[in-house]
Amino acid sequence: MTGRNSTSGNGWTENKKLVLHRQEEVEHDIRQMRKRIEKLERQIAIHRAQSRMVAGVIGAIAGLVPVVVAILLGRM
Repeated sequence: MTGRNSTSGNGWTENKKLVLHRQEEVEHDIRQMRKRIEKLERQIAIHRAQSRMVAGVIGAIAGLVPVVVAILLGRM
């Protein structure tokens, strides 16, 4: 028997070889996606920390404004 479904010398059909090859490609793609997801998660964590820091600075400045206004008005 010849063609796509013929049995090779080691007992594997061509279809099984193609399925295994495709499975390896899919597993490789999944590993690459996991690496990208991990990188994105790290970037998100960094941006989250930076935004908290900026929010804290803005809050501190906003909290000082009434104090500065009170001091300036007290000196007048």
